[in-house]
Amino acid sequence: MGRKSLLVVDDSATFRQLLCMSLTRLEGISQSDITQACDGADALRKMQTRDFDLVLTDVMMPNLNGLELVHRVRSELQNKVPIVIISTKGEEAYVEQGMKNGANCYLLKPISLPRLREVVSGLLAM
Repeated sequence: MGRKSLLVVDDSATFRQLLCMSLTRLEGISQSDITQACDGADALRKMQTRDFDLVLTDVMMPNLNGLELVHRVRSELQNKVPIVIISTKGEEAYVEQGMKNGANCYLLKPISLPRLREVVSGLLAM
C-alpha cells in the first residue's frame, strides 16, 4: 500500500488521538498521513482544499454531525472518497441513515484493532 491520506473526524480530542495511534499501527500509515478535524464543518473545509483516500468520522458532533457530513460530501462535493462512520450510536436508524447518506461502513465504538485494520485496509485497497 502506497502513501495514503486519511481524515479523522471526532469532537473528542482523546478519541481522535486513540484512533490515530491505532491507525499508525497499520502497515504503511504514519502520523504524517493523518489529518484531524474537530467536527463535520472543520472536515468539510479541509475536504474542499485537499483530497483524502479515506475519511473516518463520528456521528454526534457539534456544528455539523457525521451523518450530515457524509451527505454533504456525497451531494455537494460529489466526492466518492470511502467514508467509515465510527460511533457509539448503534441504533438501526443511525446505521440506516449513515449508509443511505453514502457511508461505506458503519462501526461501533469501541472498535477492535483487528476490525479497524480489516476495514481500513479493505477500503484503501479499492
